[in-house]
Amino acid sequence: MTKLSDSSSQSRSVKITKWILEFLRGFLIIMGFLFLGKLISAYLPVPFPASIIGLILLFIALSTPLVKAEWITLSGDFILRYMALLFIPIGAGLVNYLDLLLTHWLAIVCSLLFTTLFIMLLVGHFFQFLDKKKES
Repeated sequence: MTKLSDSSSQSRSVKITKWILEFLRGFLIIMGFLFLGKLISAYLPVPFPASIIGLILLFIALSTPLVKAEWITLSGDFILRYMALLFIPIGAGLVNYLDLLLTHWLAIVCSLLFTTLFIMLLVGHFFQFLDKKKES
């Protein structure tokens, strides 16, 4: 009976270790691309968000055989699951700029509406272009 419990606890610890290593691999890949994005952003002549550069680089790496999607699935799912928690500090920080937001609320709302509409139109036209190209 003890041999069975020893082998099952050993198997369980092997599974946990494998899960931790797989999670760390994905997390390090994601953070590595974020670091590359920060490095590139620091040397650009115009300000550009490092996270966007990192996401573009990660997308390119996933589109090529350089990085496999299975490597980052576990970590990516975990980050997406708790993404709402990551926005709490940003929301709390907005309270510090409430007077500025109230002063410029019209410009903020107009720019949000315009950019949302612009992105929706752009994505729609791009999809139609790709769909026509696919049918040809």
